Parts: sequence; C-alpha cells; structure tokens
Amino acid sequence: MKLWLTISARKRFLEVSWKNAPSRDGDNVLLTAEDPLSFEQRSTPIGTLLASFKSHSEEGSGSDEQDDVAYVPINGYTSTPSAVSIPATHTSSLFWVANGGDTPIVAAIKPSVSAQWFTTGVPFNYTLSRDVTTQSSCYGYWASYIDASGRILAKTCLRAYPRWMTEMRDKLGELRLRDLFIPGTHDSGSYRPNFDPLLRESLVTKYALTQDDDIRGQLMHGARYLDIRVGYYSPSEEKFFIYHGITKQRPLQEVIQQVKDFVLETNEIVIFGLKEFPVGFGKNLGVHRLLVSYLREQFGDVIVHPSLTWRSTLNDIWKRKQNVILAYEKDQIVQEFPQLLFGGVEQRWGNVQSWARLETHLRFVNSFDVSRFSSRPVVDMAELTPETWGVILDKHGGLRKMSDNVNWRISQLYRDELGDNANIVAADFIRGTTLMDTAIDINSRKMVY
Repeated sequence: MKLWLTISARKRFLEVSWKNAPSRDGDNVLLTAEDPLSFEQRSTPIGTLLASFKSHSEEGSGSDEQDDVAYVPINGYTSTPSAVSIPATHTSSLFWVANGGDTPIVAAIKPSVSAQWFTTGVPFNYTLSRDVTTQSSCYGYWASYIDASGRILAKTCLRAYPRWMTEMRDKLGELRLRDLFIPGTHDSGSYRPNFDPLLRESLVTKYALTQDDDIRGQLMHGARYLDIRVGYYSPSEEKFFIYHGITKQRPLQEVIQQVKDFVLETNEIVIFGLKEFPVGFGKNLGVHRLLVSYLREQFGDVIVHPSLTWRSTLNDIWKRKQNVILAYEKDQIVQEFPQLLFGGVEQRWGNVQSWARLETHLRFVNSFDVSRFSSRPVVDMAELTPETWGVILDKHGGLRKMSDNVNWRISQLYRDELGDNANIVAADFIRGTTLMDTAIDINSRKMVY
C-alpha cells in the first residue's frame, strides 16, 4: 500500500491519494501538520459534522470511482453544494488525536475504495515551500492511513528532494541521463513570486503561468530538466527574459542564478533546455551568439563540457565537477559553440486539448520508442495545450484547471504503466503530480548490467 500528498493548481488545496488500501470499516486517512508517531481515540460529548463529497465534484476530483468519500474538513474549507451533512449527535462519540493530542489533525477522510485521488479543502501556503533548504526533507503536512485501532499502515509527507541524484549515486552513477526517469517542468520560468491565483488571477496569468514554485523551488522538489524559453528585449537594460509565448516572464539572469546557486550547494546535475526563442531573435544568428556569450558569462565553470557527450555517465559528469548541461535547440549555434553547447533535448509534444488525446499520445510515444537506442534524452511533454481561440475566449478555464484535470491521471499513468520506459516527463504545476515519487521508485530499481 502507498500514500501520496500533492497540491492542486487551481486553488492550491492539498490532495491525498492512495493505492492498494484495504478500505475496511474503521480505516481513516488523517492529515496532520506535524509528523504523527501515534494515533488514539478519545471521547467527546458532541459529534462532528461529517460532509460527504462526490468524487467527481470540483473539490473531490481525481478518481474514476463513483463512490462517495467521507471527508471531515477540520481545518480549511470546502465548497458545499454537493455536500450532504450528517447531523451532529449530542451523545458521546470518539475522535482521533495524534501524538497524545499534541499534534493537530487538520482533515480526515474515510476511504471507500482501494485506490483514489482526493482533493481536500485544506489550503497550502507556499511560504512553506519558500522556506525549504537543501537540508529539508518532510515539511508542512503528513498523511497517515490508519486502521480501526489506530495502527499506522502507511504514511507520507510533503517533502523536498534537493539531493536525490547524489543520494542515489552508488546506484545511478554508471547510468546515462537517458537511462533515468527524470521529473521536469514545462515552461519552467513562467512563475511569479508570491502570486496567489485566488486573489490575483487574470486572463493573462491564467494562460501564461505554468508553475507555482520559482526555479529554486522546482529544483528543490526534484525537477532536473528545465524547459527554458528565452526572448530578447532590446529596450531594457536586462536584455534576456524568459517568455511564455509572447508574454514576458522572469529575467533570465534570475533563473540562471537560482540554478547556479542550487548546483553549487547540492552537486546535482541539471539539464537547462533552451528552445523556441520566441521574441527578438529574428532569422539571423546574431542574437543567438549574444545569448551564448551571456550564458557562458553567467554560468561560468558549472557548464558541463560537451566533449562528454550524451553518452557520458553521471559519474563522468561529476568527475569534471560540472553540473549544468546547456541543451540548445539550434543546430547551427551548437556547431558554432562545441565547447559550450549540447544539442537540444527532443520534446515529444501532443499539442492536444483533452486527456483522452494526451493519453493516446503518451502511450504511443512510449510504445515503440526507437529513441531508446540513442543516448540523447527525450522529454514527454505531459500537459494540455490550449489553442489560440480557446485562450481568447477562456474556453479552457486556464492552465491551472487544465492541469488539475490531467496531473492526477499523468501521475497514475507513469506510476503504473509507462514509467519503466520513460525518460524525462515534464508537467505544468508539477507539485500536483507524483512524478518525483515515481522517479525515486523507478530509479532505485535501475541496475547496470
């Protein structure tokens, strides 16, 4: 049995999911704000209002089951139209406490099926993520699956993975990047610091922002492939910016500094994938040359020398004491700067607007994958892509809604079926997926023959 904690994109609610649960009478999934070492029941003279939510309601998305899930929003809130309240009784009843009553239980779920993905009404404060350091592991919230006697059958937490590669070095060191399962982020630089979608969302942010963590946060939580779209904006003192389409996002220097600081502290290996160049580059190569010079100046000695090639192992890279691979999607420039640039990583786009078509695409590219015979990494772009008129008319409800519709499905697809053969998987709002847990699980089974 396994348990996961994720964060929804649209309202930033905590999500709890599980697999292979016994789902017996008296079982509970309890959410706490501290690590629970024990649970026990105590008596109270007044019953607790119990709300039952349809699994397909907005706040209970993420399951193909039709069963109701009993959910107690002890802290936080939920939408109520689909809730059925069970009247409180005034007789003595039992309730659960954690760590002798010292640790608050913020939500309780009564599982009705063996596998489910449930969006709670407990809001996650991203300030907690900004406080994560390279020494962090579990933080913020824990989820525990307990039986009727309070015995903990499974437990998980929100956690950071700042050094997952180096911590698995004994097992992964002789493998190539193409051999690993690697979490990545789509449009990695499309974020805004301290942005709250519930307060500040607009039509522009709905379709421009793709991540809630900054680059540092994405790396701290396990992403090792960054999808970087650079534009050139000559009127400003800072010339290079991250773009999403034609919308200007973060200064490139900010992104580079976060990557550089991270790898210098952790010794992790990061693929910095540059592509599209949507604004200001034109048809000539002049601006590309300026960008390469800028990358060399900013990254300095952490750039992995391309003489290693994609065939090199992680140990080969670590021996050079270099950590950032500049994968550049412009062959003429790669040939012009062979001492700095790797060729671009192949992105496998579905360019679709529904889960059914995205699933078909992801299954297809992983079914007969001739790229497995190559050392060049490939990226499954596991997100929906809105068409132009869909954005103008707000047909899709925004990228957050689109992500919440597919991230749980992506998680299950790679966890249960495609993960063993996949390489890099990039997603929008990656904290709503279990891709990092899948990476740990799959990579821990990797063996060099």
